Amino acid sequence: MSANLEESDVLDRLKLCLGRAIERFNSADAATLLCPRKDDNGKDMAKGSSGWGAAGERAIAHRLAVYLEYELRKEGIIQDSRPVGVDCEYNRHLQSQKVHKILAKRLSIVEKARRTATPDPDDDNFFVFSIAPDIVVHERGSDTNNLLVIEVKKATNAEIPEYDRLKLECFTNKSSGYGYKLGARVTAEDNVEPGERRLLPPQWFLNGVAEK
Repeated sequence: MSANLEESDVLDRLKLCLGRAIERFNSADAATLLCPRKDDNGKDMAKGSSGWGAAGERAIAHRLAVYLEYELRKEGIIQDSRPVGVDCEYNRHLQSQKVHKILAKRLSIVEKARRTATPDPDDDNFFVFSIAPDIVVHERGSDTNNLLVIEVKKATNAEIPEYDRLKLECFTNKSSGYGYKLGARVTAEDNVEPGERRLLPPQWFLNGVAEK
């Protein structure tokens, strides 16, 4: 990692950049990406219907990532001469696949989220499952600059929140093999009236623990 990225304020700078990116999203995109679909009469879909929620989480995450990269460049964390960048749905780890290794007692979280975990062939007490985080700020092919990992979730998504928390705890735990400096769970509040919809401030994860 370069000297600039070893400064003690790097976490504050990452938080600042994501906060600004969320503000820009809410100003420019909340009215369109977080709005309900229209029915055949051109009216917003009824509350509780399948079309009441926002656009897909991938579309939301992509637009947030665009703003995040802009802010990171302003802060000098991303530079053309530095191998740090922003990726969405990045499922590789070094030259292999991104997976998390969890204790058997946490398997129920993965199963409730309708994901598949398989027994670790080297240890009966552990299971592994594949992951592709929504947004990462990192250096591809290296664990040197794993800076920020973000999970974006719509409030109308029925998936249990414990699953995102589990992933972010694993990503930011130094013993996991990833050791991201910072994790963030960003909720798209799309379960309220259209004019009130926005991305909420992040829930932060540091050293494998959610900040209070």
